[in-house]
Amino acid sequence: MKVALVISSLGLGGASRVMSLLANYWAARGDEVILITLDTVDTDAFALHPAIERVALDMMGDSNGLAAALANNAKRLLGLRRSIAAAGASVVLSFEDRTNVMVVVATLGMRIRRVVCERTDVRQHRIGRIWPVLRRMTYPLAAGLVVQTGALLPWGRSVMFGKPRVHVVPNPIPLERYTCGPLAERPLTIVAVGRLEPEKGYDVLLAAFADVAREFPQWALLIAGDGSQREPLRELVRELGLERQVRLAGYIENPRDVLAAASIFVMSSRYEGFPNALLEAMACGLPVVSTACVGALELLADGVSGVVVPVDDRDELAHALRRLISDAPFRHRLGSHARSVAERYSIDAVIREWDSLVSPTCLRSYS
Repeated sequence: MKVALVISSLGLGGASRVMSLLANYWAARGDEVILITLDTVDTDAFALHPAIERVALDMMGDSNGLAAALANNAKRLLGLRRSIAAAGASVVLSFEDRTNVMVVVATLGMRIRRVVCERTDVRQHRIGRIWPVLRRMTYPLAAGLVVQTGALLPWGRSVMFGKPRVHVVPNPIPLERYTCGPLAERPLTIVAVGRLEPEKGYDVLLAAFADVAREFPQWALLIAGDGSQREPLRELVRELGLERQVRLAGYIENPRDVLAAASIFVMSSRYEGFPNALLEAMACGLPVVSTACVGALELLADGVSGVVVPVDDRDELAHALRRLISDAPFRHRLGSHARSVAERYSIDAVIREWDSLVSPTCLRSYS
């Protein structure tokens, strides 16, 4: 198999992590992989197999005004077209909304099959006024559309005009990297992992933890990740008087390091596609508390493999944290079930689904 993979950047984020996993797996297996980004290699956060052909277009600069945006996007389209044509692949697999649109437009008239992949809850994630229109115009020209959860199938089918080209493929996890020690031996730490952006709901998490911290001063909260909300969140920690119990750890290269040193995982997101960090925590055998966003509901059975609370509900989140902190046997039961759920998403199992999508045999009927 020879496949071209396209994404805006291999920087921090779940989409980049999944694309690097796919690329590395296929390259290690002996497939020919060309990975193209609009950004430079300087922003790469994930190591790639040496057999992968890496193409970085360095076209991610900001556009000041409509004219500049049109000119820059024209350059990106031309760069993508040249790079994809030079790759000589039979299929191009692209991640993320705007990149998907550009890949479809850039490959018009080319003898290549296109698979476009959404990586978040498109019903809540805003991408401006023009891009949703362009998405609905271009996606039907693709051989397939991949979403991460069954909840997005109706949206996908509406975009593809009801054609049987929409597929649900969850994120994979390399389970062998997430074998951790017994839960009873881990520090009394609650951990959250993810970009410091508004959609992650860390403001609500800090407020909820402030309610809990006074009752359980021996427990700490560690938030691993970086982003635009770092300073506002630092200020909120100070306002809430949580400096001794909360640590904003910044970007952690290996999430397992913080997951293996925690007793509870919490996800306070307002929306998600398919949360990698949640799946990784479950693979580590951590009991989890999560908001009822789409991705979490695909993974969790409330009270069995985790505790689910409403989005943006400080009181319910605090109540769930108290429950887990106060009940060690309940924590251990949740952690055990969580690990068994995560095993269903092993990289070998999920790769088989991707293989069936990008193979010429599967896609020929959609041409």
